[in-house]
Amino acid sequence: MGFLDPVEDALFLTCALSRVGLPVTFHLGREAVPAVAPAGFYAWVQCADDVVSTSLPVREEYIEVYRFGAGVDHVEQR
Repeated sequence: MGFLDPVEDALFLTCALSRVGLPVTFHLGREAVPAVAPAGFYAWVQCADDVVSTSLPVREEYIEVYRFGAGVDHVEQR
């Protein structure tokens, strides 16, 4: 974890990397199988298909509920 909470970290990193021209996307996900109710949320950043903001297995443990950034021309909802 960085110096902010995961959402703030991911937003900061998304802005910084996009300013230098990288095709990054911000992702927000809900726990697929929460240990305790209610399910938690986590945010991460991807550059192409690589998660660049965390080493956690976010694509396996979280269901993406929102995506914003390079190449996304609409909000994807699941």
